[in-house]
Amino acid sequence: MNDEPLKIFVYGTLMRGLSRHHFMTDGRYEGEASAKGRLISLGEYPALLDGAGSVRGEVYSFDDLPAALDVLDDVENFDPANPESGEYVREARRVVRDDGEEIRAWLYVYNRPRENAPIIQSGDWRRQP
Repeated sequence: MNDEPLKIFVYGTLMRGLSRHHFMTDGRYEGEASAKGRLISLGEYPALLDGAGSVRGEVYSFDDLPAALDVLDDVENFDPANPESGEYVREARRVVRDDGEEIRAWLYVYNRPRENAPIIQSGDWRRQP
């Protein structure tokens, strides 16, 4: 279990100033970072897909990480007991902080067909058109 991340990377409405940030209030903001992947818009919120590119977001730490993950799993429609059933899958991924440090962090990857969802070229939900 020691290889499990101790941080959470968020890239959408959970970021500071956005509609679901209140779910992050028990966390400590640790700065900006990027994760490999592509960002698509699902209308009210984004989704991270595997692929070339970089997705911008924020890194957080929590005193009680299991409790924070319980809350965020619900927010992201992820069921750890049946991972493939939800809208998102929580995965441990490499994230690069803006200072260049590489860390492992939990993040949520979209688990549905993309269909015609537009790609957010900047990789930053805050900079979408």
